[in-house]
Amino acid sequence: MQETNEKETIKEKIKKLKDKIMQQSKFKKILILVVIFALLASCIITLTMQTIKQIQIKKIEDKPLLEYEVKNRINRTTYEIVVRINSADGIESISYIDQNTNNEIKLNAYGKVTIGIDYIVEDKKDYDFKIKIKNQDEITKTLEFERPKIQGNYKAEIDGGIYVNEPDLTGYNTNYTRYLNIDEDGNLEPGEWINGEKPSNWYNYEEQQWANIYVEANGLETYYVWIPRYCFKLDQKEQKSEVKFIDVDDNYQDQNGQVTTWEKLEKDGYQIPEAFTWGVTEIPGYWAMKYTAGERNLYTINFETTASKTKVYVKTVSKNTTENITKYICYINGEQIKEFDDPTIIGNFEHKMDTDNINYVNITALNENGEIVGSMTKECKQAKVNEPELSSFNQDTTFFVTYDEDGNEHSTIPINKEKPSDWYDYGESRWANIVTRNNELETYYVWIPRYEFKLDQTAQRSNVNFIEGIKEEATKGYQIPEAFTFNGKQLTGYWAMKYTVGDAAAPRFDTEVTATSNSIKTKGITGTEIKDGQEYIFNYYIDGTYQGTKTTAADEFEFEQLDSKKTYTILVEIRKKTEENSNENHDKGEYAGTIVKQIATIDANKPELIGFNPEKTYYVLYDENGNETIGNKIDIDDDGNIMNKPDNWYDYSKRKWANIVVTDADITEDKKINYEPGKMTTYYVWIPRYEFMITSSQYAQPTQGRTEVRFIEGTRTDTDVGYQIPEAFTFNGKQLTGYWAMKYTAGN
Repeated sequence: MQETNEKETIKEKIKKLKDKIMQQSKFKKILILVVIFALLASCIITLTMQTIKQIQIKKIEDKPLLEYEVKNRINRTTYEIVVRINSADGIESISYIDQNTNNEIKLNAYGKVTIGIDYIVEDKKDYDFKIKIKNQDEITKTLEFERPKIQGNYKAEIDGGIYVNEPDLTGYNTNYTRYLNIDEDGNLEPGEWINGEKPSNWYNYEEQQWANIYVEANGLETYYVWIPRYCFKLDQKEQKSEVKFIDVDDNYQDQNGQVTTWEKLEKDGYQIPEAFTWGVTEIPGYWAMKYTAGERNLYTINFETTASKTKVYVKTVSKNTTENITKYICYINGEQIKEFDDPTIIGNFEHKMDTDNINYVNITALNENGEIVGSMTKECKQAKVNEPELSSFNQDTTFFVTYDEDGNEHSTIPINKEKPSDWYDYGESRWANIVTRNNELETYYVWIPRYEFKLDQTAQRSNVNFIEGIKEEATKGYQIPEAFTFNGKQLTGYWAMKYTVGDAAAPRFDTEVTATSNSIKTKGITGTEIKDGQEYIFNYYIDGTYQGTKTTAADEFEFEQLDSKKTYTILVEIRKKTEENSNENHDKGEYAGTIVKQIATIDANKPELIGFNPEKTYYVLYDENGNETIGNKIDIDDDGNIMNKPDNWYDYSKRKWANIVVTDADITEDKKINYEPGKMTTYYVWIPRYEFMITSSQYAQPTQGRTEVRFIEGTRTDTDVGYQIPEAFTFNGKQLTGYWAMKYTAGN
């Protein structure tokens, strides 16, 4: 029993020992983790400090060793500043004089790259700073302080005149700002723009004639007067103030060149207005706004201006005031261009000049005293737009559209040719137009180049700038229409459909076109607009080249000496007939319409005579009056080639078809058939392979409309768009080049 208890005691001791060892192990583990975290934190802090230091070094790379920044103006000569010492190598210490104790202070910097020190300084005094950079000898840098100021130009107005600070025009837009002169009656008259020569009589402060300028921006007119730096002293007894014009160092110089320092002036009771201290900076003068005119819902003066490649256009000059206006003057880039008294009569004009750069156009309205009633200045530059994109249109049936000075349309040049020189000029408000012609329908399009716009609520209009390329960022205040983004793609522009002319069911003008291997012929002109009493001229073009003119609708026209097996575009331009649009002036007169057809120069398939009995088969010939003559018997070789074809047997381009006759009867000496009882005679006509389209004019005008037919070479089965091949050209699954159609039979 006792032995058992001893064993249990030993087990308990072993267990306690194990637990103690485990506890020690946990403590060690925790201790190791703490050490690791401490090391990591130390590394992170070190890296962070290094990063911060690198950033600081980057900031001071181009900065001087000693610099300062003015923080506050305490009084006229005393300022509160921050002195900064900068060194990428690290600063050990800085020594300087304490302003309170007049003792030297040494500031330990501990290797920092930049140190700031608050300091009080006096105008035109020097302050020494001893600087010790790491691993370098101590050096002394002197801070030479001078109060902040804009120097100005303090000089005599004229020889022997008083000294004033000359008006400073820095910051004013030279294209919107001009001098104001004072006439002998005291009226302010507009002078030259400030980019021109300064008027000799602009100001004379000795005579109390102050410098004035006029600034116009977007129709708002602001008048300013130059207040040169001065000091004043109040005279309570006389109830007035005495003024002296001074320089930015506050010294006064009289007409004799005698200088009075500020110390003397101040002692005499003079003081300087606070307006000549801008923040902490002393200024030589300032422009005081006298008043602003034109703050209303409508601009006093308004107009439109555009520029072509060689001209600036000014138009639609208008006024919105009841005040009497006796004169309007137009300036371009400060140069007077035109003067007029009635904008409704002479409000539209043009001026030849270079327009590659921005031009500034101004209209100024004056009253009877020569004073400005209103003014408007606008930027004007050549309207450079993205080139119209034509690749998606049919190059043969799409045409450039231009308009002459009388507004008459011209649209005979296809877009596969060089564009007309006068096709478009957006600066002249002449936009690029095209027309597509297909199945008697004409659809007109206009090119909208990429642009940005800004709404002008006052003028009730939009200001538009064209954008070259596909720039997506608009000018401040402008926006780009969503239409220039399509399926996520930025567009240089797009074609907007204007309108469609014509009716496929009832075409205004139409014609039938046939072709041979080297010629194309048009028949007479039909259509709903061909009426009795209405006279037209008809101009014929092939592939954009003028070929001739006809003066009646019934006339036919033939294009000859063409290349074989080539597709041509035939265009007939119809204009109302006038005295001047003869052959020499075929493009004159009011535009009425156009017919466009495409056709290939292909001969009709030659007649085949295999299968006919050569002993009983004869050529049938017709003269120009339709009189019939029986020709020779046919002669064909073993391959079916015709050996004795008559020269005048057929000509399908002239609607003269190949005819034969098969007869048992005899042929008389005068080339006629001797019809005899019981003898059979049958006439045939050769129908070469063709395709046809039942045109809309045939439906609309059954008596005039025609089925349009085009011959097909060989046994081709593909057709032009809208055409079909008659089933008769397929026999027992075989494609035929043509067939002989029986015309009639005479005899039993």
